[in-house]
Amino acid sequence: MIEKTSTPQSAASPAAPMRRRLLDGLAQSIREKGLQQTQVSDIVRNARTSKRSFYECFASKEACLADLADDWAETLRRAVATEVDRTAPWDEQIDAAVDAFLAAVARDPALSMTIPRELVLLGGQYSEVWEKDTEFYCAFYMELSRGPMMASAGVEPLSWERAVILVGGLTELINRVLRAGGSLEGAGDAMKESMKRLIGPR
Repeated sequence: MIEKTSTPQSAASPAAPMRRRLLDGLAQSIREKGLQQTQVSDIVRNARTSKRSFYECFASKEACLADLADDWAETLRRAVATEVDRTAPWDEQIDAAVDAFLAAVARDPALSMTIPRELVLLGGQYSEVWEKDTEFYCAFYMELSRGPMMASAGVEPLSWERAVILVGGLTELINRVLRAGGSLEGAGDAMKESMKRLIGPR
């Protein structure tokens, strides 16, 4: 059975600063040597703390990764949600969403490549992080398609089924580009074109 992930700590919790240091320590090790080569000893060394402190916060390296993934994904979601001007023309809204997402991904390519792949491999309850991310982007693009500028341009509301196809395809494209060391800019052009065809006016 997969071990339960750590219980989220509030900002006021005494454990919150330690949790943050450990997450940063894991992220640093992933950038330096990759997740597979990372041991708990690497994480605590980077965090300048002890294994005892680590296990007070997390049941395992995988549990620490799940919390890091949740934080990382929230950063991407926030970037997309805050950069789209709902009063802009419909096509510019799509461009802004893609540009914001890719800019956030490009700021930390090691995490952007490692986290989605490892969560899928871990499976079980760790896939909840992945599911939460998919749910957000599906809901985001469905809501975006229902905005006033979209409606005035003749855009039909995006269905749940089409949103799943859209998000799943975009996610797979980004993962493949990162693994191959390809151009995010080139991927962005393809993402924008595909999204406009799927979301755009009929």
